[in-house]
Amino acid sequence: MAELRVRGAATDVPGVSRHVTIGLAALVAAIGCVIAFHSRRDPARVAGPQALLTPRVRAAGLNFDPSVAPADRQLILRDIGLARPEARRILGIVDGLVTISVGSADQASVDAVGYTQPTLTGFNVRLDLGDVYRMDGERGTQRLVLHELGHVVDMVLVSPELAARLDAPIPAGYGCEPGTASPIGCAPREERFAETFSKWCTGDIGVNLPLGYEVAPPASLDDWGAQLVSGIGAA
Repeated sequence: MAELRVRGAATDVPGVSRHVTIGLAALVAAIGCVIAFHSRRDPARVAGPQALLTPRVRAAGLNFDPSVAPADRQLILRDIGLARPEARRILGIVDGLVTISVGSADQASVDAVGYTQPTLTGFNVRLDLGDVYRMDGERGTQRLVLHELGHVVDMVLVSPELAARLDAPIPAGYGCEPGTASPIGCAPREERFAETFSKWCTGDIGVNLPLGYEVAPPASLDDWGAQLVSGIGAA
């Protein structure tokens, strides 16, 4: 399960929620939930995800759980519509595999505001739009939506070789420095991709946006995105 979390506002300490302060043991457990993402991305859950991209699925568009309110649907679609054209084209390839629901995402971890869960037929994406919108407005909801959809792009369209090339120019991030004893704050590759994808979609690198992981953008988001577009096109 891949997730997006809230960073601390007052202390700006990675992994500390705006709503709650959690102890070290709980924080390690929350980080463990994120790091365990790769083990959830296995063929038993999504067997050959590209094989799921039938012509019908490609033409279907985004799916919403019946419980999602019309206003929330409009907000999500508007957030996607504000992404750059190349990003919208990529999202248009995989969005038919996605079913979105809205509400608390705390089952992922204590401070999660969104998560993406593979299933046998696609992906369930959960978005805590209410909390994020109250905290950070539409700038926050756009980061949330595009981050979670970035996980789907990664799992369906990005080969291991392309993933390695795209990860190389992304700065390691807080807690990933050589010699660091604890993985706290060190985002796994999947989260680094989703963070960078969402930033590339809009050009917003997240200054003063306490949402997500301590992952800095690569030197050139345009070059990173061009490599993504080219790599997917060649796949």
